[in-house]
Amino acid sequence: MQKIFYKIMTQSIDENLKLEIINSLGLNGLTSTEQENIIHELEEKIIEQVNSIVLDRLSLEDQEKLETLVNDEEVASFLQKAIPDLDLVKNEAAIWVVKNWREEFKKGN
Repeated sequence: MQKIFYKIMTQSIDENLKLEIINSLGLNGLTSTEQENIIHELEEKIIEQVNSIVLDRLSLEDQEKLETLVNDEEVASFLQKAIPDLDLVKNEAAIWVVKNWREEFKKGN
């Protein structure tokens, strides 16, 4: 199921969000490769967070139905119906992950 969420989430992490993360974390001075590595790390954590939230909110029956879907569009449609505020969940997960990453980064420096 992680693969399913990965496909859906990577479609929602667009260039504007990447730029917003780079600016909010003050990563402008890094090379584009370093920025992309950090963004990739954050994307993975955001996907994990969204995955956790979605699975917590779905009933066992809905989780089983989700497992049977193979088409990305079917999965996206199902999740949008099952979790009408999915975009808000994605945004909140992104904010939470970025905030925690920033705190961990400050501790390391």
